[in-house]
Amino acid sequence: MTADNPLAQFDIGSGPLRGSRLILYANRLVHRGGDAMESVPLAHLASVGVAFERDPRKLNWAIGLLLAALVLAAVSGPLRSWIAELASKLGDPGRRESLDAMLSGAFNVLTGLASLLPGVAMALAAAATALLVFFWLGATVLSLTFAATERSYAVRGRNGLLADFAQAVADQLAQRGS
Repeated sequence: MTADNPLAQFDIGSGPLRGSRLILYANRLVHRGGDAMESVPLAHLASVGVAFERDPRKLNWAIGLLLAALVLAAVSGPLRSWIAELASKLGDPGRRESLDAMLSGAFNVLTGLASLLPGVAMALAAAATALLVFFWLGATVLSLTFAATERSYAVRGRNGLLADFAQAVADQLAQRGS
């Protein structure tokens, strides 16, 4: 094989590098994407690794959003009934009408805001569910280590093709070392 024939290639179909491609040649590894291209001689590559990872921050955010949704859902009903009870006390004799009108308007606004809380709770629960899905899917990450730096290429979910590509890079790296 000549240096111009690719030994292996991998198209990145998801994640921040979506649409780019990794190409392994006999003497170099090329990353092409959009308007950029990076070529790394295999002689500079110290090690290659691939792993399936899950981002624990997504899980933490999902738990926080679910707790906030539960609190809002639990508070909305009692808050509305408490505000309605306060509003019903406005009809007591001895109060001035202008104060009653002002308080009635304020209580109506608060009741309207309290009635929005279940919808906000549902939106938070939906966002938490999405974060849980992305946490569960995880990412397959290819790591290339050089003398002074490391490059990582991630795709969503478990990706056997990226693992196969990493194996091809490792095999080529081993051939160069022997």
